[in-house]
Amino acid sequence: MEALFQQVLAWVAAHPTWANLILFLAALAESLAIVGIIVPGVLIMLAAGALIAAGALDLRHAWIAATLGAIIGDGLSYGLGRLLKDRVRDLWPFARHPESLARGERFFARYGTKSVVFGRFVGPIRAVVPLIAGMMGMGARPFLVANVLSAIAWAPAYLLPGIVFGASLTLAAEAATRLVILALILIALLWLAGWATRRLFALLSPHASSWVSHLLRWADLHPSMGKVARALADPAHPDAATLAGLAGLLILAAFLFGLTISITLIGPATLIVNQAVLNLGLSLHSPPADTLMVGLNRLGDPLVLLVLVAVVFLYLRWRRHRRHANYWLAAAGFALVAAPALGWLLQIPRPVAGLIELTRWSFPGSQVLGATLVYGFLAIAVARGLTPAWRWTPYVLAALIVTAVALARLYFGAEWLSDVVGSIALGLAWVAVLGLAFRRHSRFDQRWPGLVGVATLALTVGFTARTLTNHGDDLARYSPAPEPVAIAASAWRDGGWRELPHQRVDLWQHNRHPLDIQYAGPPDELAERLAPLGWHSAEPLTWRNAVRLLSPTLPLTELPVIPHIHDGHHEVLVLAKDEPGNGRRLVLRLWPTRYRLDGQAPIRVGNVTTQHKEVLVGFVALPITDDDSLPAEHRLSAELQELAETGAPLPILILPPPSGDGTPQPR
Repeated sequence: MEALFQQVLAWVAAHPTWANLILFLAALAESLAIVGIIVPGVLIMLAAGALIAAGALDLRHAWIAATLGAIIGDGLSYGLGRLLKDRVRDLWPFARHPESLARGERFFARYGTKSVVFGRFVGPIRAVVPLIAGMMGMGARPFLVANVLSAIAWAPAYLLPGIVFGASLTLAAEAATRLVILALILIALLWLAGWATRRLFALLSPHASSWVSHLLRWADLHPSMGKVARALADPAHPDAATLAGLAGLLILAAFLFGLTISITLIGPATLIVNQAVLNLGLSLHSPPADTLMVGLNRLGDPLVLLVLVAVVFLYLRWRRHRRHANYWLAAAGFALVAAPALGWLLQIPRPVAGLIELTRWSFPGSQVLGATLVYGFLAIAVARGLTPAWRWTPYVLAALIVTAVALARLYFGAEWLSDVVGSIALGLAWVAVLGLAFRRHSRFDQRWPGLVGVATLALTVGFTARTLTNHGDDLARYSPAPEPVAIAASAWRDGGWRELPHQRVDLWQHNRHPLDIQYAGPPDELAERLAPLGWHSAEPLTWRNAVRLLSPTLPLTELPVIPHIHDGHHEVLVLAKDEPGNGRRLVLRLWPTRYRLDGQAPIRVGNVTTQHKEVLVGFVALPITDDDSLPAEHRLSAELQELAETGAPLPILILPPPSGDGTPQPR
């Protein structure tokens, strides 16, 4: 994929006129009525933005090409509308789908001339608003003004996401591809969860009353089996005993289901999809990602949920909603019963050994189950007080939080994918049972802002307190150190060095920067010994100095060094040596390993690379590592030899290039 991207960059750089022509045609087609529904113009605009970030396209020329295409496309649509008038309704696809045209007409009737400006940024009606403007007899002059002004703003608005994405790819290649991929996965899955929840709500909500009526009629026809149904759907029927019985039956059903799956498949570890998701999650680890995912995981932390449940319960009792408070406790308390009971019965081990959790078992996941129960029932309670147009909002927010917790559990390998899905299903089933009974039996006032405010405050306080007191412990708990491997000093020098990694472990293994340094001494000692030879501690990129990257006039020596990640860890030592004569600088990096020299001194691996400054889109300066950096033996051999003559030898090996032969010479 990378090779294909490089080929595209080379072609665009060699044929910028053709590339801008393609961009012009894409913007034109995307703006045309009917054609714009089919042509993926937005995707082409995003791709053009990525090419701009890579330096293959000029921003000004691309902006002009996209703007002209959008102006002409909307102009042609406007002219078609003025020509055909009401005969537009007979065209495909409006003849078969008149609602799309009707939606655009309502939009135009509401906003008038401004609809041409607003409509350009609204996806579903973008391609039909100019057509409707012509059909409705809008004047040519006001349309032209609105068309030109909106196109000038539209082009950079659609190019900018691609520019940001392209710049992130460049940054990812320099720092950590896995962090960018994780961010894309999170955004995509959270968006999918929110979209699916809203669509499901829109699909089910119109039929809820009808289904309850059918349930009551069925209960009348089946007196014995209908007791459960009537307890849920009949407001006049007491339901406490029935709900308790349903909880027991639900636990038993989950146990039988889990037992059957475990026996049939000999455990979840045999599922290919489980192993694939586990491997993907573990391969995406990096220090920034660990911090982010620990935060998402904390949304389902038992102590955070306990604070939320307790505060909301006290608020409901204070407001004298005793029945509602009891339902709230029933929702949250189910996790206290189901998680240990089913865990003890099924005893499905966690994917990653060594994680310290409340229970040893993967199913049901106490945090995923607890989050589903607490946030799910809270959404039901809040939604009741909202107008129908906004009733989907709390369900979407709950789905986003539960999905975030689930993704964090998968990232850390705390549960199998099948167990996460099962925990969510178990929680949703109980929330659905309680929610139906609550909606039918409990009278709750419409003053939902108080409940939302109290719940938000409780969640914020619990989350913040847990972060301030346990963040470091949580990071250590979910990133257990691997078992150390001891190696004798003589064995290490005589060939044991081959056991250590020779390439950076990342999702894109370019094999460009081999790990050709192995060092078994204190990092500070190496820095001190190299300081007289021009090496100095490099300033790493942080949130505080990141603003320097927005100063393209700064020399390379003043730009911070972007940290590199190897096997999920940042460097333990980063040294730099400036070469102002050729606009380059040398960077020496060392990463930790699990190997210990004589069982005590840690062995670090590293390399020496060269960097140059690269300016993206005229305002972002990045220190980029050269692909053709010389091996460390060419960079450090003479300097290490000089150190050996002036002081004690260092416990360091400089390895030969991958294509060479021979053994490394200790320096």
